[in-house]
Amino acid sequence: MKQILFGLGAIAVGAGLMFILMQGEVKADVKPEPFVCSEVIESMFQGEAIHNLWHCQTANMSCGLSAGGISCVKKDLIERVLRGNGFLLPK
Repeated sequence: MKQILFGLGAIAVGAGLMFILMQGEVKADVKPEPFVCSEVIESMFQGEAIHNLWHCQTANMSCGLSAGGISCVKKDLIERVLRGNGFLLPK
C-alpha cells in the first residue's frame, strides 16, 4: 500500500512541476523567410493530365512543389549525403 501511495505522490509532484514550469509563453517575433519558386521546371504527361513541377527554396531548404503536394529537404543534408557518397569534393 505504501508503494502505491508513494507512486501516486511522485506522479502528483511531477504533474505539479510540469504545470509550474510550462507556464511560460512562446513568442514568435521572427518573420518567415521568403519562399522563392522558379518557373515550371518539368512537365510530365500522364494520360491526358499534365503535372507541373516547380523548384522552390528558402535560405536553408530546397523543395519540389507540384499540384499533389510539396517535398522539402535541408540544403546542408543534400551536400553531406553527396559528399559522403563521393559525388562532391570535400570542402
